[in-house]
Amino acid sequence: MGVYDRDRVKGFLHNENGMMVNGEGDEVILRGWGMGNWDNPEGFMLGIQNGFEPFTPGKYAPMGRMDRGRAMDQILRETCGTKYTEDFWKRWRRAYLTEADIRLLAERGYNSVRLPIRAWSFLYEEPGITFNEDSFAMLDDVLDWCEKYSVYAIIDLHAATAGQSGIPCDDGMDNCQHFYDDEESMERMYILMEEFMRRYKDRWIVGGYDCINEPLSMTPRLDELTPVLAQFYEEMIRRCRAIDKNHLFLLNGTQFSTQTYMFDHGFDPECHNWGISLHAYEMVSPELISISDVLKTCRALGICLWMGETGGRNEHAWQTTMYEILAEYHAGYNLWCWKTVEGAGCASVLNFKVPEEWHLITDYALHGGPRPSFEHAQRIWDAYLECLKVENCTENTQYHPYLLREGDFEIPAIGYDALPLDSHNGLTDMPCATNYRVFDRFEIVYEQGYHPSMMPGGFGEPQLHPRDHMHLRLSKGEFASYTVRTKGGYTVGATYCAAEPAEVRVTVNGGTLFEGTLPAATETPAHAPSKLFPHEPAANALAPFMFGAASGAGIVKLEVTHGTVDFGEIVIRNAQ
Repeated sequence: MGVYDRDRVKGFLHNENGMMVNGEGDEVILRGWGMGNWDNPEGFMLGIQNGFEPFTPGKYAPMGRMDRGRAMDQILRETCGTKYTEDFWKRWRRAYLTEADIRLLAERGYNSVRLPIRAWSFLYEEPGITFNEDSFAMLDDVLDWCEKYSVYAIIDLHAATAGQSGIPCDDGMDNCQHFYDDEESMERMYILMEEFMRRYKDRWIVGGYDCINEPLSMTPRLDELTPVLAQFYEEMIRRCRAIDKNHLFLLNGTQFSTQTYMFDHGFDPECHNWGISLHAYEMVSPELISISDVLKTCRALGICLWMGETGGRNEHAWQTTMYEILAEYHAGYNLWCWKTVEGAGCASVLNFKVPEEWHLITDYALHGGPRPSFEHAQRIWDAYLECLKVENCTENTQYHPYLLREGDFEIPAIGYDALPLDSHNGLTDMPCATNYRVFDRFEIVYEQGYHPSMMPGGFGEPQLHPRDHMHLRLSKGEFASYTVRTKGGYTVGATYCAAEPAEVRVTVNGGTLFEGTLPAATETPAHAPSKLFPHEPAANALAPFMFGAASGAGIVKLEVTHGTVDFGEIVIRNAQ
């Protein structure tokens, strides 16, 4: 039973010596998806022009017409009326996230879900304190499904009262961060958190609270407001601990949850049950040095790390490399996000189409077009709700093998395991010309004929990274290791270049899979079974080679015993 298995989803998650452990003391590494748009809609993922233009921090910027849930609420009222709108959000949340979504997530091999909520969905923005009981009833249902399918639920305070980020995802009244200057709004956030504690203090399926999403992301007042954020965290945890001593708190740093220097002391002195929620996308290099500062912080404080929001491109080389490095340091990940409109531009498992007449709503809202009649608009919005349901979505199955390292997938040769150090530490003293994983002492080279200056440019054009053109050069006595998590049988192969024949040894969990000669491959690809390598090799002279079949999760070790080989990808294929 492994750290990712849903059999370990049992009992309260808590921090223990920098790891997450369950109620029985077994380590759990979270891997899952975020339910963006469910309670906190964002226009760019819903088939709506963003309506949000880049702005100068400190200069007032109003919200767009349909760039966030609050703005969508206004358009709903204009096109459908108040009574319809009040009922619509109840229907939206129950169509967007259903038992079928949680069941599918579990069946695909994930053990956690991040549930982004907006404060005003649960605490009405009215004088006095009135909670929205329908929102809590809706959340209760989701938690029941999570418990049924053994999936930890991380409750994500994505949109705090008054806006904490300064960008559309915080669902603020505008793109200003009023939260830090508004004592009433901060107090209402404390009260809302205390209510979550009262209602869910005994629900172990709530794996933790992710607080608060991407605070202080665009502001010229970063130095001024960071201490205010730190004080909020400390006071929030203090007040919550008076009610709930069981649950884990995962705190976000500033600037899109990437800067964690503010965590220089213990924020949960009573229970020491907290950690850091880090956000990272593909612009971050997938290597240990990219997260070394936050790892040092976690180690010094004895707290756990979770990559609470992340994603990458469809070829997944970044993802399968970065997430395995995280695993070596007991950290899990959560991708953004589970369900989006087709063509949203972010990783997603489920895609849906918008209704045929959706353009009538967006033309009115964004371009001043004619407003459909109330009845016509209601029919369009009703049709949108139908599009959201699992049975009307298309599943993107290509993500799972790369994320889970099960089934058919490739690992870039430069994405070798980070630990233990003696399993991959190269022998060469050659400088690394690529400025990637420079401390590992491997020689990483660009493919033949490529130079970084050849990268395409221009706004809106597909961007390649030099990593896409890097090969791992192994010479005599050097080796690298790769983790495979497939439980059944699979074959192991690689693509490579070699000026001369080279001798290699390939082992899986110490057992020899292949020991022999790789033929020279500089121009003409070597022959290999089409089942193992179904695609034509690129024109960079990489040749495919199958080493043999293995069974069960383990470590593939690739060693050169004579000669020099430039490896491109490690190729894993299901043996069935």
